[in-house]
Amino acid sequence: MPRRFVPGLERAGLQATRALSVLGLTALMLLAAMTLADGLLRWLFSAPIRGVRDVGALAIALSVACCLPVGLMERRNITLKLFAALFGRVAGQLMDALASILVGAAMLLLAREFWVFAGKLARVGETTWILQIPVAPFWYGVAAILWIGVAVQVIVIIVDFARLFGLHPAEGDDDGNLAGERP
Repeated sequence: MPRRFVPGLERAGLQATRALSVLGLTALMLLAAMTLADGLLRWLFSAPIRGVRDVGALAIALSVACCLPVGLMERRNITLKLFAALFGRVAGQLMDALASILVGAAMLLLAREFWVFAGKLARVGETTWILQIPVAPFWYGVAAILWIGVAVQVIVIIVDFARLFGLHPAEGDDDGNLAGERP
């Protein structure tokens, strides 16, 4: 694996996950605006917007899912640096790589379970309470985003093992930690 491949892969993953999180946050902002409009119409004219809660529940699920991959890519999850402090940098990098595998396995199980859940909702024809919108497509969307998270975690695993074997700049090196970059 060429030394340039891994940072390029990480940079592409970082850009893609940030774009996905912008979509999720945009959906959340639209939901906030819709909730505000609903409250104002309810207060001023006793005329609420029908179905805001229906749409809100679905929008929140998608928004949260959209922000998970960037958290994985930027390594915003909890980390323990004890091994690096006690046993040196290589031991810390090995523990980071093994922890990345565990996080990847957890994401894999999560994505699979959400896909199964969406399938069950589709089979029974579940809809929202007021607007009667089928909910399965939204949950399939959440599951698909979680599958993107699985792919992102594979990139993180590759980067962690590349660091372990000296094929990628380590955190704090002159090349910097791409996942910790700020625009």
